[in-house]
Amino acid sequence: MSQEDYREKIEEHRQAITIKSEQETNPSRMTRRQLHGNQNKKKNHKNRLLTILAIIFILLPVSTLLYFGYFDQKKNSEKAEIDRGGVQIETNDDSQSKQATKTSNSEENTLTKKEQAEREKAEKLAAEKKAIKEKAEREKAKQKEKEAAAAKEKQQQIYNEAKAAGRLYNVKQGETIESIALKFYGSDAGIGIIKEANGITADSVPAGTIIAIPAQ
Repeated sequence: MSQEDYREKIEEHRQAITIKSEQETNPSRMTRRQLHGNQNKKKNHKNRLLTILAIIFILLPVSTLLYFGYFDQKKNSEKAEIDRGGVQIETNDDSQSKQATKTSNSEENTLTKKEQAEREKAEKLAAEKKAIKEKAEREKAKQKEKEAAAAKEKQQQIYNEAKAAGRLYNVKQGETIESIALKFYGSDAGIGIIKEANGITADSVPAGTIIAIPAQ
């Protein structure tokens, strides 16, 4: 190394020591570049701190939401399982209820059929009784008709016999069957004979009516 180079090295070293000493004794005399660099470092450090705080403030509520959301989902899942179990039980109850309803309906149908059969039987018996009663009434009516026909035939025969014997009588004004019976039979016993022979039901007949007076 030459003497000049050695001197330059010593001079640079001395200047560096001088600048360093000045900076230590009077920081305000630092160069703008150094000041600006220090400010940038402080700003960067402050920005990093703010960024970290912002990230923390963002992550904190998100983490809280995720945490509670996870437990809510888990709780909902458990509730859904419980509900599914309850639905299954209710379904079984519904099945039993439907079965019971079906059985009840079957019993009701059986009772309905039984009641219907009994009703039909009662209606059949009532119809048979009605038919028997109507038949008896018809026979009774026929019997009455026969009796009436026989009475009429007998009346006609008595009338014809009385006519042949000249025992016809023209009823006069004011006469009754009783007075006529007393006249021909001498007693009220002839009232029935005169009524039966002439088909009379009343106690008197109009004047001018010709009646038969049967022989006793």
